[in-house]
Amino acid sequence: MRQKAIIIISLFILIFFLLSDLGTGSQPGGQQEKSRSQQYVRDQTEYRVTVAVKMIQVYVTDKSGRPAADLTAEDFEVLDNNKPVQLIHFEKHIIDEAAAEELSELPRPALARKFLLLFDFAFTDARGLRRAREAALKFLESSLLPSDEITLITYTALRGLTVHEYMTRDHERIKNIVSSFGLKNVTGRAENLASFYYSQALAESQSDDISPSPEETFFTDQARLQTGQMLDVNRRQGYVDQARFYLQALNNLAKVLRTVPGNKNMVLFSSGIARQVLFGRTGGAVVGDWQTPEQLAAQMSEYDAAQADAGLRSDFSNLLKEFKASNCTIFAFDISRAHKEGEVSEFQVTGTGIRELDGADSLKQLASQTGGRFYASTVNPENAMGEIVNLTRNYYVLGFKIDERWDGKFHKIKVNVKRKGYKVYAEGGYFNPKPFKEYNSFEKLLHLIEIALSDDPWPYIPVEIPAVSFNLVERGWPTLLTFARASGDKLIEVFGPRTEVYLLLFNDRQELVFIKRFKASVPEKDKKEKKSFLPSFLVQVKPGKYESVLIMRNMETGRCARGSAPVEIAAKLPVMPYFDPPLLLRLDDLSREINAEGEPTLAALYGYNSQNYSAAAGELEAGTSRLYAALRLACPEGSEEGLIIKADLTEEQSGENKIIPVSILERKRQAQLVRLLVELETGGLTPGRYSLKLTASAPGFQQPAESYLRFMVK
Repeated sequence: MRQKAIIIISLFILIFFLLSDLGTGSQPGGQQEKSRSQQYVRDQTEYRVTVAVKMIQVYVTDKSGRPAADLTAEDFEVLDNNKPVQLIHFEKHIIDEAAAEELSELPRPALARKFLLLFDFAFTDARGLRRAREAALKFLESSLLPSDEITLITYTALRGLTVHEYMTRDHERIKNIVSSFGLKNVTGRAENLASFYYSQALAESQSDDISPSPEETFFTDQARLQTGQMLDVNRRQGYVDQARFYLQALNNLAKVLRTVPGNKNMVLFSSGIARQVLFGRTGGAVVGDWQTPEQLAAQMSEYDAAQADAGLRSDFSNLLKEFKASNCTIFAFDISRAHKEGEVSEFQVTGTGIRELDGADSLKQLASQTGGRFYASTVNPENAMGEIVNLTRNYYVLGFKIDERWDGKFHKIKVNVKRKGYKVYAEGGYFNPKPFKEYNSFEKLLHLIEIALSDDPWPYIPVEIPAVSFNLVERGWPTLLTFARASGDKLIEVFGPRTEVYLLLFNDRQELVFIKRFKASVPEKDKKEKKSFLPSFLVQVKPGKYESVLIMRNMETGRCARGSAPVEIAAKLPVMPYFDPPLLLRLDDLSREINAEGEPTLAALYGYNSQNYSAAAGELEAGTSRLYAALRLACPEGSEEGLIIKADLTEEQSGENKIIPVSILERKRQAQLVRLLVELETGGLTPGRYSLKLTASAPGFQQPAESYLRFMVK
């Protein structure tokens, strides 16, 4: 998380130099190193991007179908809405066999390859599941680039669309989940977060007289399925209804993918939708030459059965359009049983009859219409996976300046190579980001998943802020305290009348094991008067090592902030006397603490006056000559008489250590807990990382109490 903050800061520095070079007429080739880490840049203070850099991925092959490896920026021509644009960024990613052996040493591209592994288990059997699992593992064991971002999604009749992991470069995590399919239940981080989101949404939903949109109806149905509820008894009983809900799920997914930059390669494992319901039965049925009403009824029934479902066909056509508009290339794998694999004892449908029930035609159309490929059930998965990796490995990244508005409108892109004999595969266009208030519920869910879990979330890039996590002993239990400090005008915009705050805990295997949320309402008066906000959580969790991530999201604007910190929750209570971790304070009357209703504030936990002080969240300004700290000392009543507190301060890089004077400003006892406010005279702090050791001793203590804290001076 801290590295991401550095990246974001560097991004704005890069765009400053980039725009400076534009004014001096720099050539595209000269922008390569400056722009390598860029995807898009937007003004953080307005919902309109006046100057941005649009990056696109382009695949080029020669007459023999091999990747074109010798093209330069001058060889490309790009049209945005039929208007030529000037390239200001150019990258070439051509990996030969020799380079493929050193993938880990390759520079990270401005636009990495993105793969979506989608397993459709709704219309297949156990054998199809095994075929899909084996094929996917072959893919994950192929020569993937370390920068490749993988999304793992499944679809089942019982749970609908489940996002297990989203845009992660942790390929081993994906392999672990895939290998468990059909054997054991291993949940992904995105799955846990989505399940929590769905349950919260259902609990807060209220009926009204307004008819919900199709997208909101889909989201509600998804929420019910994901939380183990059943839909209406009369719904989803037949094959057509199952197929319709499946297409709606993919349609909503495709719309969300509009906001993901670059080309998306979807590897779809499915048996497809039966040809008959999409395209109608071959030859149809004839009504006529009947003698009795019973014969007419039978002929009409046969005629109806032979017809395609018009609504389903329309949904399928819309899905094709959405995938193409989202620049999603589909590589479709037929995981149904191969027709020649049947047991001798089994009855086999032959001729045209089997084709009517076969879903291969729908998979072929998905692949062909999106520029991908179809792999039949008889194809060797290992060879097919190797082909996908090779087809997508070699590409160019082109960047050009755009005037981007947050209006959600589509821009058509055309990429040409000036040399003759080359074939170009590029994005057909892109969508401008749209205002967050226009997001539907499913889009807001995927947005949260991306903000929380993606390595490079876009378009609402969260501002990284300092956060702290402590292991407190509260009411006799080891308890986790996490808080963050959001300061500055831009961060204040994160808070408003409708702000939600999340705490996510990841264990030492980076699995999402705990989620909590509360809603905050910050009046406009406070936003004008206060300069900092401090959201906090106090929760009981199991002992262990965690990475705590605190996320704030304005539900009206989509503005986000995020902070993270490591913490270890002890399995046993310490022996008195003992210190809880100290809380650094700064003199401040322009801050507001935010926490869930019913939970104690930071000031209540540590006993200081929030009108005069605020928590520093582990960061201080250079030149600080006096430190303030709130302390929690647990000791038997009366034993603290004659209390002395000493402080050792160490600058970690130089190792310089000094004992600094400590003054006790306030002392309050409640039962066996003594809350202290102390002042530490540092003499002036220079930038760097420091360690602070506090030691409390008294005649009534059997041994001194010690506490440690690390903080940064900027």
